[in-house]
Amino acid sequence: MKIYLYTDLEGVAGVDRWDDRQSDRPSIVRRQREMYELLMGEVNAAAEGAFAGGASSVLLVQGHGDSVVYELADERLEIVKGAAYPTWLPELGADFAAAFYVGSHAMCDTPGATLAHTFSFEEHRRWWLCGREIGEFGAFAAVAGARGVPVALATGDDKLCREARELIPEIETAQVKTALALHCARHLSRGRARELVRMAALRAVERAARREIAPWKPAAGPPYTCRVWWRRRQMHLPRVARPGEKWLSPYEVEFSGDDLLEVMHRVTCY
Repeated sequence: MKIYLYTDLEGVAGVDRWDDRQSDRPSIVRRQREMYELLMGEVNAAAEGAFAGGASSVLLVQGHGDSVVYELADERLEIVKGAAYPTWLPELGADFAAAFYVGSHAMCDTPGATLAHTFSFEEHRRWWLCGREIGEFGAFAAVAGARGVPVALATGDDKLCREARELIPEIETAQVKTALALHCARHLSRGRARELVRMAALRAVERAARREIAPWKPAAGPPYTCRVWWRRRQMHLPRVARPGEKWLSPYEVEFSGDDLLEVMHRVTCY
């Protein structure tokens, strides 16, 4: 029984500041390492729970910068990390029994959510898939679902957990902090957070084995339509739109097609 474990950083307990990957100030670099170590604690907790629940293998896929600390990973994990992935979720296929999203965060403009954004805080993106607004978690569920894989676990703050349950009511969640504002949260201790993640992962694998959680599918389609909106005006619009692409305004573009994976690939790579 194989588990696909994808990571982000902003939803981890103890993290409430953006990851400044451009600075070489010693204090920033030290804080960055601390955040990455907190992430690895929750990753290993999820892996421990997955193996305890009956998983035969867990593939860890780094989803945020260079945040996976290789030497701190559970020895049983296989790890995908590096740069310039061939696709957003490499190696995700129907041979996985379930997918986990550890360290996730709420979508852009979620009121009160900690470090909420959709792929880019600076660009202030918002997405709608078949008329329903989604964030990174929703995009993850859509791609996994299109490949026949159910998303069985999401971890993060209370706003992310609510977002995940609204999309997939049967999902297991681990709320490791309560969001108070964009840069503020009430965090569990790292020990309590990791135990919460471990137990949720164990339940998620057991429920996936019983097929209690189905792969997520959009309510409408095919054809599938995904609309992307930016707060900032796009200054260099194409003279001729590509097939399946329609610019609604300098702030908004729509992608459509019969292949959900292709539509999501174009959105996540835009």
